[in-house]
Amino acid sequence: MDELGKSIPVGESLIETEHAAKPPGNTHCLNCGTPLLGSYCSQCGQKDLPRRQAIGDLLVNFIGSFFSFESKFFKTFGTLLLKPGKIINEYNEGKRERYYHPARMYVFHSFIFFLLFALMPDEQKVNLTEDGRKLSKEETARVLDTLKTVPWQSYSPKTIAEYDSIQNTKPLNKRDGKLERYYQEKYILLKQKRGWDDKTIWKSFGESFQNNIPKMIFFLLPVFALLLKLLYIRRDFYFSEHLVFSVFYYDFLFLAGIVGILFSQVSWLEWLNFFVFIYINFYLYRAMRKVYGQSRLKTMVKFFVLISTFFFCLIFAFVINAVVTLILL
Repeated sequence: MDELGKSIPVGESLIETEHAAKPPGNTHCLNCGTPLLGSYCSQCGQKDLPRRQAIGDLLVNFIGSFFSFESKFFKTFGTLLLKPGKIINEYNEGKRERYYHPARMYVFHSFIFFLLFALMPDEQKVNLTEDGRKLSKEETARVLDTLKTVPWQSYSPKTIAEYDSIQNTKPLNKRDGKLERYYQEKYILLKQKRGWDDKTIWKSFGESFQNNIPKMIFFLLPVFALLLKLLYIRRDFYFSEHLVFSVFYYDFLFLAGIVGILFSQVSWLEWLNFFVFIYINFYLYRAMRKVYGQSRLKTMVKFFVLISTFFFCLIFAFVINAVVTLILL
């Protein structure tokens, strides 16, 4: 414990022992210049250490910082994964230093998730039938071939003039609307000006669409928080507290997604993804009940309203992503 009664991490206690016999004796913080009232700066929190460090001091400081980070990170990791709602409650109560910052964890988890997703073979990203049965390799190949050709099969004209000529031969009620016309002309221009074939257009569209997904998910974060705010509008919660709930749940989702991707790479572990899916939904219900403190029935109703509404928001976001991706090609 320091003079202010705060607990000191293991690594810092090592430094404390190291310098007990030869206190630094600095009158001002070396980091921000604030007058020192104790062993730690009251403004920036930096410990009062010597301006110049010998090799032993440097190693002890480095090891201490590492163990301090490791302890906080894995404590956050375990609590987030196994105790729905606990970390959210404690963070909103002001107990924040004991856990890794949720925004930093979001960046870390999302980076690992999308990295693993990008490394997955294409056939594993489109590998399910409508009834949930996994496709065979032959079926997967046919699906991918279809995806590369079907969206553009109706775009047979090679020039805008040829397209207009075909449209003029049709009755007014059979001609393309403004949106369809835009897509047709966009496709023709991509082939004319860039010399792309159908396969290149599909590949470029797919890559750009996938690259925009992390941004799309990020922009849906405040939407998720807004839905919580509307569901619990009579409860005394700031929007920022709903946002904290959303960030931590996103952190958990990315963590569960990482586990799911790893399971999918091992054939005899794939079946565990069913339980991952069940746990994801149970986790949200349990976190809502623990954080907002309502009855099981109310929480269950609001859980279903939340996931169904957010699902439609997700579909809408994918549509917007597709439209923007095509516009920017």
